[in-house]
Amino acid sequence: MPTCYWRYFRQFSSNVSSFFRNFYNIISFLEIKYGFYCIYYKIYLGVGTIMNFAMRLRELREENNLTQGAIASILNLTKANISKYELGRLQPNIETLKLLSDHFNVSIDYLIGVTNIKKVESNYLSRIPIFQITKNHPSLFIAENISGYEYFDKPEELSKNYFFFKIEDNSMSNARIFKDDLVCIYKQDHIEDNKLMLIQVKNMGIILRRVLKCGDSLIILPENHKYRPIALSKKDLEEDSFKVIGKAVYVKFYIHE
Repeated sequence: MPTCYWRYFRQFSSNVSSFFRNFYNIISFLEIKYGFYCIYYKIYLGVGTIMNFAMRLRELREENNLTQGAIASILNLTKANISKYELGRLQPNIETLKLLSDHFNVSIDYLIGVTNIKKVESNYLSRIPIFQITKNHPSLFIAENISGYEYFDKPEELSKNYFFFKIEDNSMSNARIFKDDLVCIYKQDHIEDNKLMLIQVKNMGIILRRVLKCGDSLIILPENHKYRPIALSKKDLEEDSFKVIGKAVYVKFYIHE
């Protein structure tokens, strides 16, 4: 059996275990507030988010000559929790990130490693579009598919490489991406192996999926067992049945009661 298919089975089994980890995270989000609202919580989808936060927290604490006990008092947490944060053993919730962002005067993006810019100046905020696919307009980059705008903490010349895509279903739910969530996409025309990519597939339209390289073929994986994976052969790729639109960078979550 080709190596890539073993990778698929490993990916499937990891999805099962990730479900239980993600369930805990969802519950912690729901503890923040009740009702319907949007949390501006950018979760970086690359590897090492928790370790990025651990490094940044310790760096900021030491720069400001603060002890773990002092940080615990600021956050109304125990010193043991601060130690776990700095060791990368505990993931912060949005309340913690907001408190740290306000106290150290840095952006949340900086805290979780999305950017190296500590404080975003107002002239760095750029407006980028939110695209939503409709039946009448299946192509992505047209004015009719713009459902709104978000502000992005990068200069305008860089923000042109990004856009938000509104998710249409729950096919990526085990990656904590649900219907109506907004995924920030970096425009690129090539596949990065085992990454979440926004792609266009014949007879399926524009979808967000994890993509695995398998020799000259590709395996397109959902993160929900109710949706089936598909394999695209070299012939499929040569017949323009597949197009890469971009790579997922982070997601903006919406919480419903």
